Amino acid sequence: MRYQIVLTGVGGQGTIFLVKLLAQCALNRGLDFIGTETHGMAQKGGTVISYLKIGDFKAPLVGRGRAELLLGLYPTETLRFLYYLKPEGVVVTNVESEEFPQLPFKTYTAPASELAVKGEINPKSLNVFMLGYAMAVVKDFPFTKEEVKEAIYQLNPRFAPANVEALNKGYSYALNG
Repeated sequence: MRYQIVLTGVGGQGTIFLVKLLAQCALNRGLDFIGTETHGMAQKGGTVISYLKIGDFKAPLVGRGRAELLLGLYPTETLRFLYYLKPEGVVVTNVESEEFPQLPFKTYTAPASELAVKGEINPKSLNVFMLGYAMAVVKDFPFTKEEVKEAIYQLNPRFAPANVEALNKGYSYALNG
């Protein structure tokens, strides 16, 4: 398996946690992986971009036009990093309004921030909600829901119940709206 994911958002949204979570899934399955992140201004709400490459790769950064998946936790950051996707790549992003632009990629959007404001999802688990959503809509997603749940418990047992609930809600939202 060779699969490249770019995850982006702003500081405090949990982008880095998602990379660690997916890396744990790869580790549990015995897959080669390499990942990295940049988060210089993350504490101040600045851009965070993370990369995860699953398979036999030598360098951690995803090249232009190489990613299978761009998972965005903040819409403007999603748009900023579209150039990482290969032509048949998939965008999954949190949106803050119905007016997300048409993209030349297969695109799935969920109003996770709006759902958090309404109290329908835990704002601290918006990242895991979006991961669950992505897992339901991306046909070739590299891990199963059970594998992700196991990794959630391994990384942070204290917050695992809330994160598993968010994962399930994201998955269900994708399937049922």
